[in-house]
Amino acid sequence: MKKFLTGILVLCFLAGASLNVYASAGQAKKPELKTEFVKLKYIKARQVQSLLTGYQSMYGRIRTQDELNIITIQDTPEIVEMVLALLKKIDVKPVDILFTVDLILGIGESSKDASNVSRFLKAKEYDKKIESDPLIKELKKVLSYKYYNKVGSSFLRVQDGGYSDHRIGGSDLDLELRLVPRYVREEKEDVFQLELRLRQFTGYVHEGVKKYQTLINTPLTIKGGERTVVGVSKLDGGDKALILILQGKIVK
Repeated sequence: MKKFLTGILVLCFLAGASLNVYASAGQAKKPELKTEFVKLKYIKARQVQSLLTGYQSMYGRIRTQDELNIITIQDTPEIVEMVLALLKKIDVKPVDILFTVDLILGIGESSKDASNVSRFLKAKEYDKKIESDPLIKELKKVLSYKYYNKVGSSFLRVQDGGYSDHRIGGSDLDLELRLVPRYVREEKEDVFQLELRLRQFTGYVHEGVKKYQTLINTPLTIKGGERTVVGVSKLDGGDKALILILQGKIVK
């Protein structure tokens, strides 16, 4: 009986010793961590923190210093290198996009402005080239306006993710155009997703506070280098309209 109890005690001792060895081995296998500090140039540290957290291991930690725009990465060397490579891809200067904006006035036969077309022709205010524009020829097939005149043309340079407010159309129309572009690179072409708003100044609510009428307010997608009719806004009861044509391209 004593030999039996002694054997049990020995087994328990050996088992306990084995567990201690495995525990020590497990503690010894905790990986060595690496720490890197990255000062971001173009993106905000707080904006990417949640994205990077998804890549960290159980030992990892990601912190930000918003005032300095610095992100601290502490993790295994493999994870740190992977996160650094990701940051290198996304912390890049936003592309510049150059938009060409043409504002066309469509005039119907019954409009009071139809009588002024001859004056436009004589005074060279009427752009004869507009008649041979392929896009205008297509518009004539679907719109009922007889005359088309370019009343404004502008170039707007906007960064991806930024915005631009621009006056267009001169003092007679007093229009304000806002563009908010987002650049999307597809396999074979550039694509721009836009928030576009065209509004017209109509007076003052009271001193210093302007009043506007929104003519066009729409999200849209256009292809790089392609001229696109992005909106038609009727004026004067529908026999006159403003037509907005837009073209965008990346500025190298």
